[in-house]
Amino acid sequence: MLLKIMDRYLIKDSTSGMFTWVGAVTVIMLVQTLFELADFFVNKKVPFLIVLEILLLYIPAHMVMTFPISGLLASELNLGRLSRDSELIAMEASGISLKRIILPYIIFSILVSVGSFALNDVVVPETNHRAQVLIREYVYKEGPPKIEKNVFFRDAQNRYFYVNELDNETWEMKDVIVYEIGKGRSFPDVILAKSALWLEDRWLLKEGVVHRYDERGLLTQEIEFSEMIIDMKEDLKSFFTEQRSPEEMPSRELKKQIDILKEAGAKTENFEVAYHLKYSIPFSALVFMLMGIPLGVQRTKDTRTIGVIVTVILAFAYYMLLSIFRSLGRGGIMEPMIAAWMPNIIFGLPGLILYLTVDRK
Repeated sequence: MLLKIMDRYLIKDSTSGMFTWVGAVTVIMLVQTLFELADFFVNKKVPFLIVLEILLLYIPAHMVMTFPISGLLASELNLGRLSRDSELIAMEASGISLKRIILPYIIFSILVSVGSFALNDVVVPETNHRAQVLIREYVYKEGPPKIEKNVFFRDAQNRYFYVNELDNETWEMKDVIVYEIGKGRSFPDVILAKSALWLEDRWLLKEGVVHRYDERGLLTQEIEFSEMIIDMKEDLKSFFTEQRSPEEMPSRELKKQIDILKEAGAKTENFEVAYHLKYSIPFSALVFMLMGIPLGVQRTKDTRTIGVIVTVILAFAYYMLLSIFRSLGRGGIMEPMIAAWMPNIIFGLPGLILYLTVDRK
């Protein structure tokens, strides 16, 4: 009974403190976005309410990044208060080991990880997509449609378009894939083209091949072509509001696109890294706690200072490694899954050892 009361007490304090830090750290991380949005408002003449909406839509994505930092900060400061008020000593004096005292914080970090994943996979893709739609509509409205590489487009006929490279001067699209999944079919018809041009209400595909598959996923027909015209029966605005980058897709949809691109023989490293990061980043909250809490628990007069220092150093090192390994994965130098999870492994294994061997002397 005593342990259950202690667990609820520690988790409750950490939870309340975490949301305070989520707000503070999110505001700090939004600074760069604020500069960009200020440029939209001043130079692009985007209405203030639209700029404000875009800002609010970006908040969930930033919150996912702040959860690991905020959770650890809240827990470190909570432990510092317990040590300062001699509550930690009282717990140990009653026969509770330090490892058992830390356990509620580990459980708390697991709950944070699960909640962060749910937010990142359900809410963030839609808010990111809505923000990008507003930017395309209001920022690029006077120029040509903003075609982007490594982005999926979908038209009213349920066809998907993928552009691997884009020449920003000629607007020629390279390594284009078009696929359409008919009703009641498991596998799409896939069109691969070396290049493509947008000609008003149609796409001109050059030097390509059409692949058709049966219900078992086996290739049944392969037709080569030098040029092919695809009619586009909708306006540009509605077409480009349906484009989605990996950050605008939930994990299930992204995995589906990766499988189809692999079937077509396209490079998928960028998408695979993004897919695995949707899991690894939320669960970094557990990694932060495993590494940070044992390091932050010390017998000093001001454990709060140590907790903050540990959190800052850990966050800087983690996100620096995340950036490096993400680039290695995208470049094909490292397997995408390993690249996405490597920072968690580098910090998680020593953190687990620290937790299992922690001893307050």
